[in-house]
Amino acid sequence: MGRSVGSIDFEGRRVPFEDGDTVASALYRAGVRTFTRSVKHHRRRGLYCLTGDCPNCLVTVDEEPGVRSCCAPATDGMKVEREGGRPSTERDLLSVTDRVHWLLPVGFYHKAFVRPRLAWQMAERVIRWATGLGKLPVDRAPELGTARHLHTDVLVVGGGVAGLSAAIAAAERGETVALCDEGVIGDKVAPGPTLDAIRSLQEGMPGTVTILERHAAVGVYEGPLVPLVGDGALVQVHPGRIVVATGAAERHAVFRGNDLPRVFLGRGAARLAGVHGVKPGNRAVVVAETAEAIEHLRTLRYAGVDVVAVVASDGGVAVPEGTRVHRGAVVVAAGGRKCLTAVALDSGERIPCDALVLSMGLSPRDGLLRMAHDLPVVGAGDVIAPGCTLEEAIESGRRAGRGGTPNGRDVEPAPIGSSGYVCLCEDVSVGDLQRAWAEGWRSSEILKRYTTATMGPCQGAMCGRHLARFVSERSGPTPDGTLTTARPPARPVRLEDLAAGVDEVIEKRTALHDRHLALGAKLDWSGSWKRPFNYGDAEDEYVAVRERVSLMDVSTLGKFLVAGRDARSLVDQVFPCRIEDLAPGRSRYMLALDEAGYVMDDGLVCALEGGRYYVTSTSGGADTMEAWLRNWADRWDLHVHLVNQTPMLGAILVAGPRSRQLLSSLSGDALDGDTFPYMSHREIVVAGVPSRALRVGFVGELGFELHHPRSRSVELWDALMGAGADLGIRPHGLDALEVLRMEKGHIYLAQDTLPDDHPGKLGLDWAVAMDKPYFIGRVALERMREIPLERKLVGLMFERDASLRGVPLHVGNRIVGRVTSYGSSRVLGRAIGLGWIRAIDGVFPTELRAGEVRATVTPTPFYDPEGAKLRA
Repeated sequence: MGRSVGSIDFEGRRVPFEDGDTVASALYRAGVRTFTRSVKHHRRRGLYCLTGDCPNCLVTVDEEPGVRSCCAPATDGMKVEREGGRPSTERDLLSVTDRVHWLLPVGFYHKAFVRPRLAWQMAERVIRWATGLGKLPVDRAPELGTARHLHTDVLVVGGGVAGLSAAIAAAERGETVALCDEGVIGDKVAPGPTLDAIRSLQEGMPGTVTILERHAAVGVYEGPLVPLVGDGALVQVHPGRIVVATGAAERHAVFRGNDLPRVFLGRGAARLAGVHGVKPGNRAVVVAETAEAIEHLRTLRYAGVDVVAVVASDGGVAVPEGTRVHRGAVVVAAGGRKCLTAVALDSGERIPCDALVLSMGLSPRDGLLRMAHDLPVVGAGDVIAPGCTLEEAIESGRRAGRGGTPNGRDVEPAPIGSSGYVCLCEDVSVGDLQRAWAEGWRSSEILKRYTTATMGPCQGAMCGRHLARFVSERSGPTPDGTLTTARPPARPVRLEDLAAGVDEVIEKRTALHDRHLALGAKLDWSGSWKRPFNYGDAEDEYVAVRERVSLMDVSTLGKFLVAGRDARSLVDQVFPCRIEDLAPGRSRYMLALDEAGYVMDDGLVCALEGGRYYVTSTSGGADTMEAWLRNWADRWDLHVHLVNQTPMLGAILVAGPRSRQLLSSLSGDALDGDTFPYMSHREIVVAGVPSRALRVGFVGELGFELHHPRSRSVELWDALMGAGADLGIRPHGLDALEVLRMEKGHIYLAQDTLPDDHPGKLGLDWAVAMDKPYFIGRVALERMREIPLERKLVGLMFERDASLRGVPLHVGNRIVGRVTSYGSSRVLGRAIGLGWIRAIDGVFPTELRAGEVRATVTPTPFYDPEGAKLRA
């Protein structure tokens, strides 16, 4: 016995572990045999594959459910609990369902709770209580890691013999190489020739190869792009080509009792014995259908396991002398109550034992390969040639590393018996598949959904090819021996890992950043920009806009100059507003729609002299808008010059009843309402700074946006602040803007909208000229106008103040929508907001409840509905 180096807290008792132990090996050494209870029948499940491919060892570690204990290193003080079982996993009263599972036939969800309709609502609570893989720690703050990008010529996925050989071969060609493995290289391999080859290749690895251990590749995307999830890190790899060397998993065997604890796959038993020094049992039966099985047999014997029998097919592998061999026999059942106690052969012989080790062939872990259509991706080793020799794996890796295509071999059909569990995750037996087939579920896709086979945590790693064989025996073979489409993630991944923040933050600042800090602004992220949210008193900032004069830095707006002989054609066809009657000096609100008619941005189109146009878009939308305009100009082969002026122009909003008075003190240009009306624009000079002034009204008051050279932003800001001191000037930030724009019913894209919102849902049909012969999205809008509106954005008034943003909207006990924006309006003396609601039987409700607060649907704008303030 090794020396203990720490202990884990296992369900209230101390369990020591040794150096190199995983949670699984430490618990097994301590006598734990039942690791989980199956989801449906609550059968005992124990260690099986020990390679992370099956669902049998999932536990909760430090309140995080669904952790694969065979892959999780044991650390001192970690808290481990088993999942499933009432009141406990060891003593599960719900295991009675295993004895009466004939009451829960395949598809029983679809059969038992159809009528009355309340039956499902009651049953769902019971099912949720009785099943699942643990409880999520909803009160724990997410621990977001960091994300970074890695560019390399070659990415090798998998640190086995083939993967290491590929990395060495690519590096010898002078290519930059990165190699990733979901574990520590070699940690899952038992002592023997394979591990010796891995260590030898590691020693010869060039120092230029980047090694990323404990980084699992979760998918292959266009680009190509391969995200790697590590411990608190997301690495987005952009390789020139990819070598997939993820190897193969041993085949899951299907026979009666195949899921009992102490039934092992060969590599799992060998790893337990050879790597961790823990005997899987004292008396073992080994099913040896591969040459690798003999390595496992020797490892078990070296660890002190008595191999009482070897079951091998006729003409199979050479078994060492002195071992009792059953040639041509087949295991038909495993017996035992809590754990395995005996094995039954088809000959009728019963062999007492406490471990069954199955080496019955390999199934390639080829999910990443099957995701990589038309991408520079090749496989190497067992993933394309399951069961290849060490020499063949090395040569296969070398050929892939040099840019060639290694030779593969056909995958033999996975064995499937007449009884036993095919899908360990979902408790789907052979009988369940037969019953579903007899009921008429003959489509492979529907059979999968009806039985839920392949839909559990292992995502078909164990049962996918069994299900494919079951179908092919009845309706013909599938092209690659699989049934389901390979989709990311290839390995389980936490959402907080995918939401990792960037490691190197690119912080965008306007030219007035230092001025905001000097004024005491609280700056925070708004998209990729740092912007002022308030200057210490958001309420007075609001009052300054409504009653005096205020400034806001809006330099973040997208700003574009569109010129060329086809400029009008581009603007007219891209945007749905009317362009032909837009005279120079006039502006018009515009929406940007995609081909499906969904709103993707908004802004202004300003007509200039000479057939040119000045276009603005939302803050943060400049890159998308530029790409959108260039894309369509190229598609239509238009003669257009597009200049993205966002980084070169600053913009300051001057708003409030005294804004004209302020500007008149600094400019000699005519600014009266007749000369410079609402929704017009002019070139003026303010405090010596040339500016394009736009009469706009996002805040609902008289306002002028001054677009000017960025290099003179500070000069213009200081002049405006100085001249406005006697007028009560005060700058305002995004906190005040939130209430100001809500009072006018103006939307924030992405906050008040969903990806499938078209103008009709947002009450913006007035901004779309459907009588135009063509614009992007027009055909889709015509079709959608024939469909009754089921959801729309509305104005809301609340009976009292509360924190309601994001709160569901109810009619009775039915959720019909959600509050998207909320604030307390000083000028209205009411709490207001925006939200989307769904129709009930074709009628939109007007009286709702947000939490405990009554809400009433109210027309917008709430403030100055006639727009008199804007047109002053």
